[in-house]
Amino acid sequence: MSFSSDNTAAHNLHTLLSRVRNSTESTIAGSWSAVLEAEWGTLEFTRRHTEVVALLQLTMQQLVALPERQRIRCERHVSAWWYAVMQPVTNWMDETRLVRSIIDDDKLDHLESTADLISGHLVGSNAAPRSTDLEQMRSTCHEWVDLLTTMDETEISGPVRDQLISQLRHVIWLVDHAGTFGGARVAEEASTVIGSLAQASASVVNMQEESASRWKKAFLALVTACVVFNQASPIFQESITAGEQIVKEITSAIGDDR
Repeated sequence: MSFSSDNTAAHNLHTLLSRVRNSTESTIAGSWSAVLEAEWGTLEFTRRHTEVVALLQLTMQQLVALPERQRIRCERHVSAWWYAVMQPVTNWMDETRLVRSIIDDDKLDHLESTADLISGHLVGSNAAPRSTDLEQMRSTCHEWVDLLTTMDETEISGPVRDQLISQLRHVIWLVDHAGTFGGARVAEEASTVIGSLAQASASVVNMQEESASRWKKAFLALVTACVVFNQASPIFQESITAGEQIVKEITSAIGDDR
């Protein structure tokens, strides 16, 4: 299993901003397009740049978990990081403005230091996963999509099913682009999906026996994939047994006696 010590949202934000800042493109728009591998002004560019904003949002959220003195020191630089990502008063197509001016060395260094603090404080959680191997996560999400697409509205509400599928496909997309946005972004979104699936478990009705069995197994598989990715360690039998009990409780609405 591959291990990582720099897999936080802040680390990946630092990498992206560094690449944009050091780009040989003549404009900010061109630099971001090159780094994100998407044409400026397209839906795909918007999708990818929005994920950069999500990295900043996660970083801000994770700062709250730091000891107060560290948090306060780091928060002094958040506005500079936001400005670097958004460039709100700058013409992104201006060829006379140096791309390097989006952020100075000091603020960029503070971002990397913040990333190291988050990693040290939250390592092993979805904020700072230890592993870089996302194949189990990808496979499990595909299994969930296959399961949900076979269920009709007699078993699960159409809008609930469609929303779950869209969330799972987003996780798969993030896995495919983990080289750009990082594993922490995947782990965060996967955790959100687990919450959505847990809520959906209480609303499914008249589920067929085969679907109910697959649902329970798939739920445990996704939880396991997240834990293995975050902690970079195998799941021992005791944990599996405990997890199965939790799944039974969560999915009791779909009938444990099936």
